[in-house]
Amino acid sequence: MISIAKSKLIRSLDRKKSRDQQKLFIVEGVKMVQELLDCSLENALEVSEVFATGEWIDKRGKALKEGIGLNEASEQEIRKVSHLHTPQQVLALVKIPDQELIPAHFAEESVLGLEAIRDPGNLGTIVRTADWFGIRSILCTPDSVDLYNPKVVQASMGAVARTRVYYTDLETIMQDPTLKQKPVYGTFLKGENIYETSIEAAPLILFGNESTGLSGLYDAYLKGRLSIPSFAGDQGGPESLNLASSVAVVCSELKRRGC
Repeated sequence: MISIAKSKLIRSLDRKKSRDQQKLFIVEGVKMVQELLDCSLENALEVSEVFATGEWIDKRGKALKEGIGLNEASEQEIRKVSHLHTPQQVLALVKIPDQELIPAHFAEESVLGLEAIRDPGNLGTIVRTADWFGIRSILCTPDSVDLYNPKVVQASMGAVARTRVYYTDLETIMQDPTLKQKPVYGTFLKGENIYETSIEAAPLILFGNESTGLSGLYDAYLKGRLSIPSFAGDQGGPESLNLASSVAVVCSELKRRGC
Protein backbone atom coordinates (compact mmCIF):
# COMPACT_ATOMS: atom_id res chain seq x y z
CA MET A 1 0.00 0.00 0.00
CA ILE A 2 1.14 3.55 -0.75
CA SER A 3 0.21 5.87 2.10
CA ILE A 4 -1.32 9.28 1.51
CA ALA A 5 1.89 10.95 2.68
CA LYS A 6 4.04 8.85 0.33
CA SER A 7 1.63 9.49 -2.55
CA LYS A 8 1.97 13.24 -2.05
CA LEU A 9 5.75 12.93 -1.84
CA ILE A 10 6.04 10.88 -5.04
CA ARG A 11 3.76 13.19 -7.00
CA SER A 12 5.67 16.24 -5.76
CA LEU A 13 8.92 14.97 -7.25
CA ASP A 14 7.96 16.26 -10.69
CA ARG A 15 9.00 19.69 -9.33
CA LYS A 16 12.65 20.65 -8.96
CA LYS A 17 12.01 22.56 -5.74
CA SER A 18 10.60 19.44 -4.12
CA ARG A 19 13.42 17.24 -5.44
CA ASP A 20 15.98 19.66 -4.02
CA GLN A 21 14.23 19.77 -0.64
CA GLN A 22 13.76 16.01 -0.35
CA LYS A 23 17.06 15.08 -2.02
CA LEU A 24 15.11 12.44 -3.92
CA PHE A 25 14.02 11.71 -7.47
CA ILE A 26 11.83 9.04 -9.00
CA VAL A 27 12.72 6.20 -11.36
CA GLU A 28 9.97 4.14 -12.97
CA GLY A 29 9.78 0.92 -14.96
CA VAL A 30 11.02 -2.64 -14.57
CA LYS A 31 14.12 -2.23 -16.74
CA MET A 32 15.29 1.09 -15.31
CA VAL A 33 14.74 0.19 -11.66
CA GLN A 34 16.55 -3.09 -12.20
CA GLU A 35 19.51 -1.28 -13.79
CA LEU A 36 19.81 0.90 -10.71
CA LEU A 37 19.60 -2.08 -8.38
CA ASP A 38 22.20 -4.00 -10.39
CA CYS A 39 24.65 -1.12 -10.78
CA SER A 40 27.98 -2.02 -9.17
CA LEU A 41 29.85 1.23 -9.87
CA GLU A 42 31.61 2.85 -6.96
CA ASN A 43 29.48 5.99 -7.38
CA ALA A 44 26.23 4.06 -7.96
CA LEU A 45 23.01 5.85 -7.11
CA GLU A 46 21.43 4.81 -3.83
CA VAL A 47 17.88 3.48 -4.01
CA SER A 48 15.94 4.54 -0.91
CA GLU A 49 12.57 2.88 -1.34
CA VAL A 50 10.75 0.67 -3.84
CA PHE A 51 7.00 0.47 -4.52
CA ALA A 52 6.01 -2.56 -6.59
CA THR A 53 3.25 -4.99 -7.40
CA GLY A 54 3.19 -8.41 -5.78
CA GLU A 55 4.22 -9.96 -9.10
CA TRP A 56 7.40 -7.86 -9.25
CA ILE A 57 8.20 -8.55 -5.61
CA ASP A 58 7.82 -12.31 -6.12
CA LYS A 59 10.28 -12.19 -9.04
CA ARG A 60 12.84 -9.65 -7.86
CA GLY A 61 12.07 -8.48 -4.34
CA LYS A 62 14.31 -11.02 -2.60
CA ALA A 63 17.36 -9.63 -4.40
CA LEU A 64 17.02 -6.14 -2.91
CA LYS A 65 20.00 -4.93 -0.90
CA GLU A 66 19.62 -4.52 2.83
CA GLY A 67 18.33 -1.11 3.84
CA ILE A 68 16.07 -0.54 0.83
CA GLY A 69 12.45 -0.13 1.87
CA LEU A 70 10.09 -2.44 -0.04
CA ASN A 71 6.39 -1.69 -0.27
CA GLU A 72 3.77 -3.77 -2.06
CA ALA A 73 1.30 -1.69 -4.04
CA SER A 74 -1.49 -2.39 -6.46
CA GLU A 75 -1.28 -1.40 -10.12
CA GLN A 76 -4.01 1.15 -9.45
CA GLU A 77 -2.01 2.75 -6.62
CA ILE A 78 1.09 2.96 -8.80
CA ARG A 79 -0.96 4.44 -11.63
CA LYS A 80 -2.20 7.23 -9.35
CA VAL A 81 1.30 8.41 -8.44
CA SER A 82 3.12 7.60 -11.68
CA HIS A 83 4.57 10.30 -13.92
CA LEU A 84 4.34 7.99 -16.96
CA HIS A 85 1.52 7.77 -19.49
CA THR A 86 1.77 3.97 -19.20
CA PRO A 87 2.71 3.10 -15.61
CA GLN A 88 4.61 -0.12 -14.95
CA GLN A 89 4.94 -2.59 -12.07
CA VAL A 90 7.55 -0.75 -10.06
CA LEU A 91 8.87 2.68 -9.14
CA ALA A 92 11.74 3.67 -6.90
CA LEU A 93 12.70 6.69 -4.83
CA VAL A 94 16.40 7.37 -5.38
CA LYS A 95 18.70 9.65 -3.40
CA ILE A 96 20.19 12.60 -5.27
CA PRO A 97 23.94 12.25 -4.78
CA ASP A 98 26.24 14.98 -3.52
CA GLN A 99 28.72 15.49 -6.35
CA GLU A 100 31.86 17.54 -5.93
CA LEU A 101 33.07 19.07 -9.17
CA ILE A 102 36.83 18.51 -9.45
CA PRO A 103 37.98 19.65 -12.92
CA ALA A 104 41.27 17.73 -12.66
CA HIS A 105 39.29 14.48 -12.70
CA PHE A 106 38.34 14.91 -16.36
CA ALA A 107 41.50 16.63 -17.59
CA GLU A 108 42.44 13.56 -19.65
CA GLU A 109 39.05 12.44 -20.92
CA SER A 110 36.59 13.72 -23.50
CA VAL A 111 33.84 15.85 -21.97
CA LEU A 112 30.58 17.34 -23.26
CA GLY A 113 29.60 20.91 -22.34
CA LEU A 114 25.94 21.91 -22.73
CA GLU A 115 24.70 25.50 -22.71
CA ALA A 116 21.07 26.29 -21.80
CA ILE A 117 19.56 22.95 -22.80
CA ARG A 118 15.81 23.25 -22.21
CA ASP A 119 14.22 20.07 -23.54
CA PRO A 120 14.10 17.17 -21.05
CA GLY A 121 14.00 14.58 -23.82
CA ASN A 122 17.11 16.05 -25.39
CA LEU A 123 19.11 16.03 -22.17
CA GLY A 124 18.04 12.49 -21.30
CA THR A 125 18.96 11.25 -24.77
CA ILE A 126 22.32 13.05 -24.59
CA VAL A 127 23.10 11.36 -21.27
CA ARG A 128 22.15 8.01 -22.78
CA THR A 129 24.30 8.70 -25.85
CA ALA A 130 27.30 9.72 -23.74
CA ASP A 131 26.92 6.50 -21.75
CA TRP A 132 26.87 4.44 -24.98
CA PHE A 133 30.09 6.03 -26.21
CA GLY A 134 31.85 5.81 -22.85
CA ILE A 135 31.88 9.54 -22.15
CA ARG A 136 31.54 9.79 -18.40
CA SER A 137 31.36 13.56 -17.74
CA ILE A 138 28.84 16.15 -18.91
CA LEU A 139 28.90 19.82 -17.86
CA CYS A 140 25.65 21.81 -18.03
CA THR A 141 25.14 25.51 -17.49
CA PRO A 142 22.86 26.17 -14.48
CA ASP A 143 20.01 27.33 -16.75
CA SER A 144 19.73 23.88 -18.32
CA VAL A 145 16.90 21.47 -17.49
CA ASP A 146 17.41 19.47 -14.29
CA LEU A 147 18.96 16.00 -14.66
CA TYR A 148 16.44 14.52 -12.22
CA ASN A 149 13.36 15.82 -14.02
CA PRO A 150 11.25 12.64 -14.54
CA LYS A 151 11.26 13.12 -18.33
CA VAL A 152 15.06 13.42 -18.38
CA VAL A 153 15.44 10.32 -16.22
CA GLN A 154 13.13 8.26 -18.44
CA ALA A 155 14.82 9.41 -21.66
CA SER A 156 18.22 8.48 -20.24
CA MET A 157 17.12 4.83 -19.94
CA GLY A 158 19.21 4.23 -16.84
CA ALA A 159 22.28 6.17 -17.98
CA VAL A 160 21.88 8.60 -15.06
CA ALA A 161 23.37 5.83 -12.93
CA ARG A 162 26.61 5.73 -14.92
CA THR A 163 27.22 9.27 -16.22
CA ARG A 164 28.39 12.22 -14.12
CA VAL A 165 26.42 15.39 -14.88
CA TYR A 166 27.48 18.66 -13.26
CA TYR A 167 25.81 22.08 -13.32
CA THR A 168 28.41 24.82 -13.47
CA ASP A 169 29.64 27.93 -15.26
CA LEU A 170 31.48 26.65 -18.33
CA GLU A 171 33.76 29.67 -18.59
CA THR A 172 34.96 29.14 -15.02
CA ILE A 173 35.78 25.54 -15.88
CA MET A 174 37.82 26.60 -18.91
CA GLN A 175 39.78 29.00 -16.74
CA ASP A 176 40.68 26.32 -14.19
CA PRO A 177 44.47 25.91 -13.93
CA THR A 178 44.24 22.12 -14.22
CA LEU A 179 42.48 22.42 -17.59
CA LYS A 180 44.71 25.00 -19.28
CA GLN A 181 45.90 22.43 -21.82
CA LYS A 182 42.46 20.96 -22.52
CA PRO A 183 41.36 21.69 -26.11
CA VAL A 184 37.90 23.24 -26.44
CA TYR A 185 35.73 23.00 -29.57
CA GLY A 186 32.33 24.50 -30.27
CA THR A 187 29.64 23.04 -32.51
CA PHE A 188 27.99 25.33 -35.07
CA LEU A 189 25.84 25.21 -38.20
CA LYS A 190 28.73 26.78 -40.07
CA GLY A 191 32.21 25.62 -39.17
CA GLU A 192 34.90 23.16 -40.13
CA ASN A 193 33.76 19.77 -41.40
CA ILE A 194 34.08 17.44 -38.41
CA TYR A 195 35.14 14.57 -40.68
CA GLU A 196 38.00 16.50 -42.22
CA THR A 197 39.42 18.77 -39.50
CA SER A 198 41.83 17.73 -36.78
CA ILE A 199 40.63 17.32 -33.19
CA GLU A 200 43.08 17.07 -30.32
CA ALA A 201 42.80 14.27 -27.76
CA ALA A 202 40.48 14.48 -24.73
CA PRO A 203 38.59 17.60 -25.84
CA LEU A 204 35.77 19.56 -24.25
CA ILE A 205 33.05 19.78 -26.92
CA LEU A 206 30.45 22.53 -26.47
CA PHE A 207 26.84 22.35 -27.66
CA GLY A 208 24.38 25.22 -27.54
CA ASN A 209 20.70 25.76 -26.92
CA GLU A 210 18.23 23.93 -29.18
CA SER A 211 16.91 27.15 -30.74
CA THR A 212 19.74 29.68 -30.57
CA GLY A 213 22.83 27.47 -30.70
CA LEU A 214 26.07 28.14 -28.87
CA SER A 215 26.53 31.71 -27.66
CA GLY A 216 29.67 33.75 -28.24
CA LEU A 217 30.70 33.60 -24.56
CA TYR A 218 33.31 30.94 -25.24
CA ASP A 219 34.80 32.12 -28.54
CA ALA A 220 38.10 33.13 -26.95
CA TYR A 221 38.64 29.57 -25.68
CA LEU A 222 37.89 27.68 -28.90
CA LYS A 223 40.50 25.71 -30.79
CA GLY A 224 38.00 25.16 -33.56
CA ARG A 225 34.40 25.50 -34.72
CA LEU A 226 33.00 22.10 -35.68
CA SER A 227 30.14 21.47 -38.06
CA ILE A 228 28.36 18.33 -39.23
CA PRO A 229 27.91 18.51 -43.01
CA SER A 230 24.65 17.65 -44.70
CA PHE A 231 24.74 14.95 -47.38
CA ALA A 232 21.27 15.72 -48.75
CA GLY A 233 22.74 17.41 -51.83
CA ASP A 234 20.34 18.97 -54.30
CA GLN A 235 17.39 17.30 -52.59
CA GLY A 236 17.40 19.96 -49.89
CA GLY A 237 16.80 18.49 -46.45
CA PRO A 238 16.33 19.92 -42.96
CA GLU A 239 18.00 23.14 -41.90
CA SER A 240 19.80 21.43 -39.02
CA LEU A 241 20.07 18.26 -36.96
CA ASN A 242 18.26 17.75 -33.69
CA LEU A 243 20.61 18.55 -30.80
CA ALA A 244 20.69 15.02 -29.41
CA SER A 245 21.38 13.64 -32.91
CA SER A 246 24.27 16.09 -33.30
CA VAL A 247 25.75 14.94 -30.00
CA ALA A 248 25.54 11.32 -31.18
CA VAL A 249 27.38 12.12 -34.43
CA VAL A 250 30.12 14.03 -32.62
CA CYS A 251 30.56 11.32 -29.96
CA SER A 252 30.80 8.67 -32.66
CA GLU A 253 33.47 10.63 -34.51
CA LEU A 254 35.45 11.20 -31.31
CA LYS A 255 35.50 7.51 -30.54
CA ARG A 256 36.35 6.60 -34.13
CA ARG A 257 39.45 8.73 -33.71
CA GLY A 258 40.24 7.26 -30.30
CA CYS A 259 39.59 10.50 -28.40
